[in-house]
Amino acid sequence: VPKGVVGVVSPWNYPLYLGVGDVLPALLAGNGVVSKADPQTALTLLWTRSLLHEAGLPDELWRVVAGDPVEVGTALVDTVDFVCFTGSTATGRTVAERAARRLTGASLELGGKNPLIVRADADVAAAATGTAVAAFA
Repeated sequence: VPKGVVGVVSPWNYPLYLGVGDVLPALLAGNGVVSKADPQTALTLLWTRSLLHEAGLPDELWRVVAGDPVEVGTALVDTVDFVCFTGSTATGRTVAERAARRLTGASLELGGKNPLIVRADADVAAAATGTAVAAFA
C-alpha cells in the first residue's frame, strides 16, 4: 500500500546498498521518494538516480538531497509520509521521536543490534574470521 512520499536517510557506509535498498521497494510500492544522502557519498545516490532515470523512472519520483545532516535530515523527517532510517541508535531515537509526533510510520535500522552466536562445537578461528569479514563486507 503506497504511503505517499517516503524519506530515506542513509549512512556513509555501503552507499549503494544502504542508500538504494529502501528506495527500490518504496518506488515499487507506488511511492515517491526523497533520499537524504550522507555528504560523503551523495554522488553514489545521484549516479544511481541518473541510471534509473535513463531506464525510464520519471524524474519527479525520486529526489536526492544533501547537506548538513541535522538540518536536512530534520526537514526530511518532519515532512514525509514515511521514514526509512539507517544509522546510529542515538540519531534513530531522534528520528523515531520526530516521526511519532506526527504519527508517521518509520523503519529504523540502527547500529549495534546485530547479535552473534558461536556454538560450542564451532570452529572458533573460522567464526572469528567470518565475523570480522562480515562486519565490513
